[in-house]
Amino acid sequence: MSQKTRIAVIEVNHWHSTYDAAYLDILRDLDNVQLVGVSDTDVAIANDRAQRYETTAFTDYHEMLDTVNPDFVIALGRHIDMPTTARYLIEAGIPFLMEKPMGTEPSAVADLADLAERKNAWVAVPFPNRQSPWAQKAREMIANDEFGKISHVVFRIIRPTMQRYVEWDSPWMLDVAAAGGGALTNLGGHGMDMARYLLQEDVQVSSAVISNIVHMADVEDYALATLRSASGALFHVEVGYTMPTWPANESDSEMKVAGEKAMLQVVPDGLQLLAPGRNEFFDTPVSVTSSYPSFVKDCLDRLNRGDPPAVTVRDCAGAVQLISDAYKAAGRV
Repeated sequence: MSQKTRIAVIEVNHWHSTYDAAYLDILRDLDNVQLVGVSDTDVAIANDRAQRYETTAFTDYHEMLDTVNPDFVIALGRHIDMPTTARYLIEAGIPFLMEKPMGTEPSAVADLADLAERKNAWVAVPFPNRQSPWAQKAREMIANDEFGKISHVVFRIIRPTMQRYVEWDSPWMLDVAAAGGGALTNLGGHGMDMARYLLQEDVQVSSAVISNIVHMADVEDYALATLRSASGALFHVEVGYTMPTWPANESDSEMKVAGEKAMLQVVPDGLQLLAPGRNEFFDTPVSVTSSYPSFVKDCLDRLNRGDPPAVTVRDCAGAVQLISDAYKAAGRV
């Protein structure tokens, strides 16, 4: 029987510990994985997660790492604290996955990318939409020139009220200093990364607008940014916390590539490909969080094989820079 991979999770106040991505659920369901500890500076949160997932609670992640000596770490926590945590893990030589954006300033994330590359550290960042059926099919079609000239790409994720972060033990998400921003920082990174991943060329922010008219919070609840690629394709990133369905945790999402020869879009329960004489359906159901389990498993498989991560700190730095450029275009400096 193969030895189990021993995993610790840092700062489980982050909602992705038990909601949406739900990393602790993913780890519980994986074979050959042992959750050896969770940490949070809030003792009540640490104890709650430890009790629910049958592991040991710590209030200091340094003590946890020294005590349990994990093979792998999932690092969460407030965005503003992420660079310090990441730097510690890189210097300690511990392989880890850290949630985006890894920091509130693009320079801080770029510095982490430099350090990770200099130390040859194993660090993954979850942009799991790369592994979605839509992204994989779009990449295949682009490589085969099935779209011809790409006119535009739409990447929209509208999630429910930002109040859910308060209910999910992450009230710091409403604090611009701790989170760095609202929907654009939190959700927009997925779109920014997808633009670079799909088009495989330089992209620049052409325009952007942000709004907080629904929740009137310090952070924006809606953002729309348009990027232009080197070849002229437009990429629209639309994100928000304005889906009016809470407490139902539902999303309004759209993913579409439109070109001169074909259009590929996500539809209920799959993908639709439209082209002259073609109207094809691919049975590949997907949601905004359904790719996380396979991403985590892929990380562990890659680590065990000695392969590099699928998404790196440098990829995250590129997305964060585009987010920053979008804020500037929208007039937030």
